[in-house]
This record gives sequence, C-alpha cells and structure tokens, in this order.
Amino acid sequence: MGDVKFDFSGFSSFEQIGTAETGATGALKWLGGKLAVNVVTKVLLSIGEGEYRRIVAENDRQRAYGLFIGIMDAVAKQRVGASKPNELSETCPMATTISQFYQTGRTTDGTAPLRMYTVIGADGEVINVQGFDLSQMVKVTVMHKNGMILVEDVSPQDAIKMMRWLAGLRP
Repeated sequence: MGDVKFDFSGFSSFEQIGTAETGATGALKWLGGKLAVNVVTKVLLSIGEGEYRRIVAENDRQRAYGLFIGIMDAVAKQRVGASKPNELSETCPMATTISQFYQTGRTTDGTAPLRMYTVIGADGEVINVQGFDLSQMVKVTVMHKNGMILVEDVSPQDAIKMMRWLAGLRP
C-alpha cells in the first residue's frame, strides 16, 4: 500500500488551537480530529495519494467558487438607491442570473445557473464577470474604451486573489 502521509495543512499556528479551547485540551482535540480524518480517508477507505489530492483540490475549488459568488452577490446588492433598474455606472453594478443555462461541466454537461455581473471600471472600461455553476469557472471580459476586448478564464481561487488584491488586502 505504500507510505501513508498525513495532511496537517489545516494547522497554521498555535493561536488557532488556543482559540478553540484553552491549553492542552484544545491541542489534543485538534490533533485527534485531524488524525481521525486522515486515518478514515487514507487507511480505511484506501484512497490513493493522487486521488486524495484531487478530492482536496476539488473541495477547495467548490469552496472558493461559493465564496466568490457570495462576494459578487453582496457587491451587486450595494446599488445606489438612485440607480434605475437597467442603469450601469461606476456606482450601479448589475447582476443577472440565468437559472437554466446549458453548459459544459467538470464531469458531465447539463443545465445550471449562469451568473453575470457587470460594472464600470475606474478608467471607464466595462467589466463583465460570468460564473458558470456547473463547471465552477469564472470568465472575465474587459471591454476597453478604445474598443479592445480581453477575455480570460480564471479559477475561482485566482478570482478571489484578484479581488483581494484590488481591495488592497493580502492575497
């Protein structure tokens, strides 16, 4: 079966353990929980290392996509009260969801929501962000004032990093 390697990536510092419970009890509880998850996923279920890493990456992608959509929905709800429903400006972002949109998925094709967010950038460019729920992919289209159009597919993780950078936060 090979060497079993345990994943301790969820542990970032001793303060993290101290916030759950104080003292050694918190550390033991964290260690016991982490070991139990690793034993169940790697030993009892006999999942290979490559498959385990693929599952972890897929879960990270799903969490990042959900967070990204939540942030975009929150931004879209912050329309200025004076904005008309169909108005697009720097202070009036627009959001549209097509609930049943046929799209290619990560494992199979089908219909799922397509979420579109449109804003005007600081330099007057129109930025359209599309979130494809089935494939958990983000497509960013930037239409510059000079007519140039840039289109890029990004992962949800990279989209969140870009949003944090644009907001002046650490990625």
